[in-house]
Parts: sequence; C-alpha cells; structure tokens
Amino acid sequence: MDSDITTPTVPLEVISRFLRLLEEELANPKEQIKTGTGDWEAQVAYTEYCQIFNRRIQARPWIIVFCRTQSDVSHTYKLATSFNFEVRIRAGGHDHEGECTGTNTILIDVSQMNWVDVDPKTKIARIGPGNIFQKLTTDLANKDVMIPHGTCATVGIAGFTMGGGWGPWTRKKGMCCEWLVGADIVLGNGEPISINAKGDEVPELLWALKGGGGMSYGLVTEFRIQTFDLPKELIRFQLEWNPYPNGVGDKPEAVYPTIKVLKVWEDVINSPDTSKLIGTNLMINALPSSLANTDVDSISQNCVMYGYWEGDEKSLKEFIDHWFAGVSQYNLKIDPHHGGTDADTQEAFGDYLMSNWARESHNRILENRHKLKENITLPPGFLNLLAEGKPLPPDYDEPAPHKITSRLVEKQGLGESGHRALVKSLISDLLFEGNRDLGLFTYVTLGAITGDYYRKHPNGTNSAFPYKDKLYTIQYQTWWNETNAQKEELQNNYVYVNTNRALDWMQVARDFDIPNTSGAFISFKDSSIPTKTYFAQNYDALVKIKKACSEDPYNHLRI
Repeated sequence: MDSDITTPTVPLEVISRFLRLLEEELANPKEQIKTGTGDWEAQVAYTEYCQIFNRRIQARPWIIVFCRTQSDVSHTYKLATSFNFEVRIRAGGHDHEGECTGTNTILIDVSQMNWVDVDPKTKIARIGPGNIFQKLTTDLANKDVMIPHGTCATVGIAGFTMGGGWGPWTRKKGMCCEWLVGADIVLGNGEPISINAKGDEVPELLWALKGGGGMSYGLVTEFRIQTFDLPKELIRFQLEWNPYPNGVGDKPEAVYPTIKVLKVWEDVINSPDTSKLIGTNLMINALPSSLANTDVDSISQNCVMYGYWEGDEKSLKEFIDHWFAGVSQYNLKIDPHHGGTDADTQEAFGDYLMSNWARESHNRILENRHKLKENITLPPGFLNLLAEGKPLPPDYDEPAPHKITSRLVEKQGLGESGHRALVKSLISDLLFEGNRDLGLFTYVTLGAITGDYYRKHPNGTNSAFPYKDKLYTIQYQTWWNETNAQKEELQNNYVYVNTNRALDWMQVARDFDIPNTSGAFISFKDSSIPTKTYFAQNYDALVKIKKACSEDPYNHLRI
C-alpha cells in the first residue's frame, strides 16, 4: 500500500509550528485559540466553536482564532498565508452557504471585536465587525440614532453591510451599504489600511465594500457608518391573511386568493403616498399540491406582512384601513413595545424591535398543539413555561439547517403573468402534508426595496449594490429541525423523511420561469448561482478593483 495515501495534506509538525508562532503573537492565546485537540470535553467545546448559523453545513477548521484587535487579524492572516494555509473569516456566522468557515482552514473569528462609538458631532458610528444587531441597535438607540439594520437579531454587521444590507428601513433609508463612509481593512498582503469617503468622492475599494460582497477585497476590522436620527415613534406590526386553523396543520383557511393579497402589497410599496411604511416584507407559505386547487388565480395561501411604521397606532390603523380595504379580513398584531425617542424601549431596542420577520416558528406550533391537547412531547423547560401560563420562547433566531435562493422583481412589478407564476411556484408535489407540524417550513419572503430613498437617490451614494432600481426581493426558503426537542432526537426525527424533497423544491423554485424577475441577492446566497449574477452590471468593475486595490495576487481573499 502506498504510504502517501494516509499522509495528511499538511504534516502535523507544520501545523504545530504555525500554532507555536501564532501563540507568540496573541495577548491571551489560551482564550483566543481553539483547536480540536485535548480531552473529550475540549473537543466537544471545539465542535461548538465550529458551528455556524446554518446547521446544514458542518466544517472543521484546523484552528479557530478569536481576534480582538486589528493587529490580531493582521498577524494571524500574515502567518497563515506565509504557511500557504487557506483562510476564512467569521463575524456573525450567518453566511447561508457557509463560506464564512471551512474544513482544514485557519478561521479568523472577529465576533469579539464588537465596539460601538458614535461621534456626537458628525453622528458617524465606529462599529466593530463582530457586532450583531441585537446589541448594535440597542447601543445606537441609547444615543437616539440608528442605521438601516436587518431583521434578524443575531446577524452581524459585517457581511450584512458588504452584501448590501436589506431590512426594515430600506424603503425610507435604502440599503445599509449606502451609509458606509469609511472602513479599516487588512489587505491581501496582510497590511492594514484606512479608507474614507470625502463627501461624494468614494475610493474604489470603499465603493466595492458598499454592496460588492464580503472578504474578496480584504478583512474589515472597523466600519464607519453614518447614522440617522431615530424617529419619535416607531411601531413594528404584522398583518396575517388566510391563517392556519388553530395555528397548526398545512392547509390555511381560504379567505382571499394569494394573488389578491400580493397585488395589494405590491401597490402599497409602489405608492409614493406610503412613506410612513419605512420597511416591509410579505411572507407567503408554500402548499403541497394535494392541498391546493387547480386554479392558480383562486389559490389561498397563508400570507403574513411585516412592517415598520413611523408614527402612532392611530395613523397606522388609518393606513391599514385605507390600503387593505379589499382584503379586510386579516389578523393585526401591533408590538406593544414601540421604538423611537419618545418610547421607553431604547434599553432593549434589539430585543423588542428586531426579529420575527420572515421565519416561521415551530415553537408556536408546539404551543398551539399543546393547547389543543394533542399528544406531543415537549422538553421539561417548555412544560414549565406552559404550566406557568407563559408562551414558548420564539425560535426565529435559533440556528437551524436551511437552504435559500433568490431573485428580484423589475421596477414595473411582476405583472399579471408574473403574479400567477410566483403563486404557481409555491405549489408543489415535492411538499408533503404534515411538514409544518414536523418543523419543516417552505415559503417565500418578498422584501420591499422601492420607496422614498431610491426614488430620491436612484444611484444611492455611489455604492456597488447593483439592484437599486428593483421593486423587491424574492427569497425562497426552507428550514427544518428548529426546536430543542427535535435536536435531542438527532437522526430519529421524522422531519428528515421530507427534507430532501423540500430541497428539491428549492431547485425547482430557483429555475422557475417568473416573468419580470432577474438577478439574485448576495445576502441570500445560493452557491448554485454564478457569482456574476449577484453583481450584475457591476461585476467587471469589482473584478478590476479586486486586482488593482486588494494586494492579493494569489487570491487568498476569496469566497
């Protein structure tokens, strides 16, 4: 037998030498360096450190380095590339295709670089790349300012901003990348630099960071983002049509055709008279073919609209009564914790004004099934909560295996044929009855882009985000195995029987012919889509900037 077959790609002594040199560079190597060596307890802990948000993807880096300063990042990166090791960088760990990590790599983790400082004069925020929105939005709200953040509390600022940054402020404030005015970055040669916009003049490398994707141009160690004043009152609300009976099952009550709800929502975001709706999306749940009728124009699916409203509850209800009069049988939920400078929630802005956008919660289904006294198994902690009359904790921000793909709607809207095709794409014989009760969710979320900001600033602030003229994003999603109870079942979990078919449905949805759609959104990464598609007309310019400015001839910085 050839002995080379069992020889590792990199000899152990080489990795050990790298590790010794790395320990000399860090202030606290015992706390900052994590490896898969040691006793069983240490290996289990290392496995936890390896986890990213998408549990469908499992990778085992050789070494995880928790960097705390720009110097840590620079030294670790230089050392790794001098050994010709592959490098990955992780902040929030929400990359849907897991490109923030990798097996047999050196993983630079910047989650501990989470400072936030706002200049009282310029209102520019210095933000460490390790900030997640739950913390960041609270820190900013305490200073009565905000940035265009995302909808998930555990998403990190780094990948979000460099991918564009869609969220509940997009209609009024645009993508987060439009507010990026400077950054500190470690280039492909390991050297740190600082880049800043000067008024309307944006350096090429900063332009690339403003929506041109993450990591390719360098490792960002600080973002400088222009904030805006927090409004006096901010309300998070949701409208639901065609609800599931008692909150369980796969077949919703048929009240309104999905197309009718979709058209009303599209009219709302396309109107110049809806400025107080500063951001919104619409979630439409998919249906198994066995539960849908054959007439696409009359199919009724569960639809939930989420929104941020700038104003009081009276003006919000007037807006809803006016615009949704034709689909008036809805369930309205207004979050009792309002945001804004007149509210008392700044101390917990990230807890109250985040999350609950565009992801189903299996814990709610469990709670509803328990109320119906169905025979289900709940973890002891859940049983204690229910015994005390408390709701189950939401699982919107819990890591879970999933798959996502996307496209965008042209500025004229889907049109009649596009509406029908979108609804048709959400009916499939690859989806089975009982999926939702098992914790397997398949749906689409539509995220509004059009609004005051891009009407007034059609070119944004000289950013690389290529889809400023689109009406909204279409994001197909499938999630499963979300609850602690199911995780404890491991492979003995009935949800796995149906997940492969749901993933097959994602492939069909990706290629479904929907008129008046194009492109794909990098923040909703699907590795099956060519990179050029994500950056459209800006792709060639981004390639040139990468070659000219990143000092990375061997393409160490790649995703």
